[in-house]
This record gives sequence, C-alpha cells and structure tokens, in this order.
Amino acid sequence: MMSHAWWLSWMVWATADPAAVTELRVTPLSNLTEIVILASGEVRTSDFLLTDPARLIVDIQGAEHALPAETFEGIQRGGVLRVRTSQFRDDVVRIVVDLSAPTSYTVTREPGFIRVIFPNPTGLTFEPWSSNGGRPGAELRRAPPERAAAPAQEQRVQSQMRRVSLVFENTDIQDVLATFAEFSGRSIVPGLGVSGTVNADIRNQPWDVALDAILTAQGLSAREEPPGIIRVDQFEKLQERQKVEPLVTQIFKVNYVPVEGLATAVAPVLTERGKAVPSKETSSLIVTDVRERIEQIQALVRDLDVRTPQVTIQARIVFVDRTEIEELGIVYDLKDIDGNALNSLIPGPDPRTPGTPVDTDFDGVPDAIQVAQTGADVVTFRGKSVAALANARDRIAGPALQILTSAALGEFRLFNFIEALQRMDLSDVQAVPTIQTMDNQPANILVGERTPIRVLDPGATVVAAAGAQAAQAPRATVRFEETGIKLNVTPHITPGRQIVIDLLAERSGIAVAPADIGFIFQTQRGQTRLTVDDGQTAVIGGLTISEVTRSKSGVPILMDLPVVGALFRTTRSRENKRDLLILVTPHITGEAAPRG
Repeated sequence: MMSHAWWLSWMVWATADPAAVTELRVTPLSNLTEIVILASGEVRTSDFLLTDPARLIVDIQGAEHALPAETFEGIQRGGVLRVRTSQFRDDVVRIVVDLSAPTSYTVTREPGFIRVIFPNPTGLTFEPWSSNGGRPGAELRRAPPERAAAPAQEQRVQSQMRRVSLVFENTDIQDVLATFAEFSGRSIVPGLGVSGTVNADIRNQPWDVALDAILTAQGLSAREEPPGIIRVDQFEKLQERQKVEPLVTQIFKVNYVPVEGLATAVAPVLTERGKAVPSKETSSLIVTDVRERIEQIQALVRDLDVRTPQVTIQARIVFVDRTEIEELGIVYDLKDIDGNALNSLIPGPDPRTPGTPVDTDFDGVPDAIQVAQTGADVVTFRGKSVAALANARDRIAGPALQILTSAALGEFRLFNFIEALQRMDLSDVQAVPTIQTMDNQPANILVGERTPIRVLDPGATVVAAAGAQAAQAPRATVRFEETGIKLNVTPHITPGRQIVIDLLAERSGIAVAPADIGFIFQTQRGQTRLTVDDGQTAVIGGLTISEVTRSKSGVPILMDLPVVGALFRTTRSRENKRDLLILVTPHITGEAAPRG
C-alpha cells in the first residue's frame, strides 16, 4: 500500500478548440535574444536543440498554423538566421529556428504566448522583428527575465518525453517507480537492494529527466534493456553486471568518413572488454561489446558518418601590364661638298675598302676612293674641311615617323633627321583556376612547370687518387622551382552557410636575368583568410605599380635654349603600369546528408 504521507498531483493539459499560432517576434532583451510565439489558446509545448547546423525546434501541441508564411528568410539578428514553420501534424505546429551557433536556452509558457530566451551571441542590440512585417505590435506583459543558463561543456539534445508535475513526500522508492511506470507505460524493475523514501517537487519536466534526477539523488541509476524494460539499481551493481554480460558483435557500414578515424572516435565509449576493429578494405567497423554499449556506438556512428558538404572555389588572377612610350629627336650631319665627313651617320668614302667607284663631289667623274658602310667612325679629309655630327649616337630605335631634310650651305651640305615614336603595349593575362574539395579539407592545384635551377658550390671537395692531394673544385647541383598558376585552399562552412577560406593564390613565371646570373622569378601572390557568402565574389588582393621614366639628351648649351632648344635634343618618356587583381568565388555544391 502506498503511504498516506505523500500525495501525487498530475498536471493535465486539456484543450477545447485548437489554438492558432498567429505571430512570431524576435526582440532584444538586455544581453539576451527573445523569441515570442503568439498562440491564442491553451497549448502544450516540447522543445529540443540540434547541432551541426544549430537548430532550435519548438513543437506547439493543440495548435493550428495561422502565420502569414511558412519560411521567414534573412532575419539575421540576435543569433537568429531564419525561421521555418509548418503544420507538423494535425494538432502540432513546428517552429524551427536556425541559429548562428548552438546555445543554452529556456522556454516559458504564459497565457497567449510562449517565450524562448537565449544569450545574444553578438552582444549587440538589434531592431525587433515580426512575422507580420516591420516592428512588433502591442507589448507583451513581461515576466522578470530569467538568467540564461551557462553553456554546458557539451550540447545535449532536450528530451521530447511527456512532461509531468508531481510532488512526493516521504514516499517509498518502490511506489515512486510504480508511479513512473504507470505514467510512462514502461516496465520498471528495481534491484534487490533498492529501498528508501523520496521527497521531491517536480514541475513541468520530461518524465525521463524527472526520474533520472530522483534516482541520482537516491544514489541509484537506471538502464534500459533492449525490450524496453528499465532496470533500476545501484550504479556499482550495474557496472558489475557489465563484466559478466554476454558480448555482442555488430558490423557498422561506414559510408563517408575514414573508418580508422571512426574507430578512434568510438574507443572512449567501449567497456574494458570491448573493442572496435576497422576494416579498411570493406569500409566497415567491427565492434564487440555489451549490448548497451553497442546501442550507444550505433547512435554515435549515425551522427558521425554523414556526408560532408563540398565547396567549389574559383579564383581569378588578373594581371595587366600597360606600357606607353613617347620619343622625339633631331639628328644633324654636316658634310662639305667634297664628301669629307664623319662616317657614323651617312656613309662616306672609305679608303680601306675597294668597291664600285662613286662620284662624291658630283662632278660626273668617279672618285678613286670608294664608298663602304662600316660601323667605325671613319674620318676622310682632302684638304681643308669641316664635318660635324649632332645627336648621332642618340637615335630613336624603330621610329614611327622619320623625316630627312637636306640644305646646301655654300660649300657644305646639312642633313637632318626628324624622328618620332609613340607606342602603347598592353598585356592582359587572366588565370582562372577552379578546385573542388570537402568541408575542412585542404586542396591545391598547380598548372605550370618545374624549372631546373643550377647551383654552383665553389667550395666542394674532390678527393683525388690515393697519395694525391685533395683538390677544391666547384660542384654543380640542380634544384627545381615550381612556376605557373597555383591555388591552395581550405574551406569551412559555417552554420549560416557562409564559407571561411584559408587561401593562397599565385601566378609565377621566369625571365632571363639582365646579368649573367641565370633567371629571375616573376611572382604575383595573394594569401589571406576571409569569410564569404555562398556564391559571393570577393576581392582578396589588388596591386598597382606605376613606373615613369623620362630622359633628355642633346647638344650642350643649345638643348637648354628656350623654344629652339627642342631642335637640339632628344626626349624620351616611358610609363609602365602593372595591375594585379585576385578574386575568389566559392559555391557550396553538396549539402550534408540528413541525420537519422
């Protein structure tokens, strides 16, 4: 018989007509975030938290969906990313809150609405939001805000069992277990030494949580056997039974994760007699242990062996090289009428080389001295004469415009060359490497070549034959340098479908060095860590180099004269601009498989 010193009170929730869920609100509350669910009528609630990604689920029993939409995107405030709603069952409305990160929370029910409160992860205030558009309407009567529970060291899924409110006063533990068995519909079997009295006041808690709390306070523990029978006994006795309990072997097929890593992950769950053997050939995990631990490992494998999202990352490396050149110069050559000249500009007679006779004095009679084009400065004089060259060594290479004029000045001839050049060179190189990898997995791509570099060691020792003295001689070794297009990435997908990328993008090449030292390496590189939305293009690096060179040369004194000085000098202007732009665009191409 049950003791008359205790009384039991069950909280019975009854609903007449189904309540209507009409509005959702997200509002700031000090350093907390508050979600208010307006429901016109008496309802029951159950809630639980899922991680990876973080989702808070609130089921409202005895209610109908009367919200203006089922999905509310882009909330993005107070740790709430979006909210999804649905008529989960005929009398259950399900509210799914996508969070930026797992969190601790409290759920309270007041007449006409339900409050969900959790810490604001940003710590910043925000504008209130309402499912009806704009700011929330009438203020709700607020209960004193509860202090949010500190985050536990590990996130635990909230129980979905029926809630119960009860009071025990000096109640025998056997009667308490019988009460829970009657309410839950489970078979509860106490051990031989289970005894004592219970004093407890349980209010609106899942029945399994309430039972566990009572047993813990009594120094007892519960274990559910496969048929659904709950055994209650002292913890030490349950542990002793594990040592003689028959072992069970089960094979778990592993689909996505490395089987060796999964064996390491489940090792802490095994008993002293248990073991987990990975089979790489069949991608299976063979576990031998007591049945209770086998069931725990089965749930652990189900949570760990999931398809990992994949990310496709496209980088664009743009390198633009622009060069503008402007050159203008005038060259003078003065010869006498007999052909006496300096030979570097206009070929004149060369006494060292015979050839076809020419008439250098234009008298119709071939001269005895012949013409030859040579690279030397040959001076030929017959009698008294004057010859001169101005700017002859400062010619414009490959001029676009060249004008030759000649003027007779008594016994002399004056030749002048007007040369001009304007040129623009444009080089636009674009490299677009694309790579696909799994979440949190590094990947790299290289499109190029390995260039051999010869290195001389002048102090290398060469051992001569026996009896001879060792000699010092240089030794050549070869090392290889990678050049081309290189992309190294490691992506991480956040719960908000953003992508954190560790990225190195590089374009490199080789060119012959101006001196006799081999090659120089031309490299454009960008290395960074950034957060990018799915499908968003981000500029991770930009560089502009501008190089301007101007030179002026000519006849001393004359080149500096105002106005006419331009006739006696050569001017050059060279402007070189190099632009480097590195862009990256990530796409989530494979979602994680749904968890069972």
